[in-house]
Formats: sequence, structure tokens, C-alpha cells
Amino acid sequence: MEKIGLNLKKAAQYLGINEKLMSELTKTKGFPCIKFERRIVINKLELNEWFKKNAGKHFGFWADFIIYTRYN
Repeated sequence: MEKIGLNLKKAAQYLGINEKLMSELTKTKGFPCIKFERRIVINKLELNEWFKKNAGKHFGFWADFIIYTRYN
């Protein structure tokens, strides 16, 4: 059976982004992850849905993206 939980490194590789960006994404409202103290587990199946839902959104600079997702 395939694992549905991904760590930051594997999730970043899965989406083709760096780990720092993935770490920032886990702080956004509605991102499909669970945090256990310092460990973060990302749900692979829900990550696909989250990505589809948010594909095509353009927030300009990365800081604008973080502000937008945290407060909207």
C-alpha cells in the first residue's frame, strides 16, 4: 500500500519546489498538513486537491501570497 503522508522534502520534490517554499506553504490557511511539534506530515491525496484548487492563482510577490492566504 502506498503511503499518503509526505514529509517536507518528499512533498517539495513531488511539487517540484524547494523545501523552504514548501515549509512556507504549510503555514497557509487550509493547507493539507498535520504538525507534530517539529514534524510536519502532508497528506499527498489532499495536496493534489489543494494544488488543483489553487492552480492559476497569482499573488505577485511571495510575501503577498503569504499575507493573502493567512488573512483570507
